[in-house]
Amino acid sequence: MIDQKELTAKLHHVILIKGFQTVSMSKLAAAVNVSRASLYLYFKSKDEIVQAVVARHLQFIAEHPVPRPFAPATFLPIWLDSLLLMGSTTETFTTELKRAYPALYQQLTGAHRVYFAQLEVYIDQAQQVEFIDPALPADYVLFQAEALVQTVLQRVQAHQLTLDRAETYLVATLHLQLWGLLTPAGWEQIDTTHLESFKATILREFRATYALIA
Repeated sequence: MIDQKELTAKLHHVILIKGFQTVSMSKLAAAVNVSRASLYLYFKSKDEIVQAVVARHLQFIAEHPVPRPFAPATFLPIWLDSLLLMGSTTETFTTELKRAYPALYQQLTGAHRVYFAQLEVYIDQAQQVEFIDPALPADYVLFQAEALVQTVLQRVQAHQLTLDRAETYLVATLHLQLWGLLTPAGWEQIDTTHLESFKATILREFRATYALIA
């Protein structure tokens, strides 16, 4: 028995790298190691697959809202969730989505805009209590983080970084962000108990997606 949630996740990874407009249902089935007949049991068309992939993305945002107001205990999980979101789409996917499904594209990008606007407010609140360095503009904090994450992922897609090296860079980016953002008072309040499990989740998603690059 195939788990539909797991199947959707695998299809999501494939579509991020290979797109969907020129990929047949047969090729999608082969990419996720199921028969074409099995794939059709869960999804009657590529339309349904794309809708499920976007829904999965929106569900993640809905299930990981930005807390209000800021509290030190919420910082690490929300920051790691945001890094995961920064790397959760590709230009291939968003370009094809905009062209083929403009309503879904608007829904997805709109959810992203709202999420990161709320995150900017959250960061500003953290700066007001000097948990995050107040010398850094809140919008720049997000800009720098996204730029670092996206640069690593784009280099992998361009075959300029191996998967192993990219993993090293992603972990280094995470540590650089934490050391660069938090004040000494912030470090005293942060709980790093689950840091390793959060990093493992980020790297697992990265591998599941970018290992598909030929």
